[in-house]
Amino acid sequence: MWSLIEKSWIQIKIAFDVRDGLRKTHKHFELPADIHTLSSDRKQTVTICNLFANHGQSVEDLAIYYEMDRNQVISILIQEELLEDQRRRANGRISGGRRESDRSTAKSETLRSVHSARQHSPEPSR
Repeated sequence: MWSLIEKSWIQIKIAFDVRDGLRKTHKHFELPADIHTLSSDRKQTVTICNLFANHGQSVEDLAIYYEMDRNQVISILIQEELLEDQRRRANGRISGGRRESDRSTAKSETLRSVHSARQHSPEPSR
């Protein structure tokens, strides 16, 4: 029953384009002492994390300032554990999904379960 309600709620949110807010972990971020020895990519990551966690900068402001996509900033903050990862499952195939790869996975799983059931069931007597 709860799964039906949860699925319905998700469909309603999609229909009305309602987005859940990002959940902060409220983790304090400390700048490393050897920041001058870090690579430029790592310096950028550290600076983004510092501005977000310690100075209250928004994801949108950071994306604009660093000329990045909002999703890239969010990905950095999730990797550094400053935002909760709210994805329901890891990147993978969806059983019964609309993509051809998802359907072929579902078919192969069904065939495996049927084959397994045949191996474990006794043969009917004649």
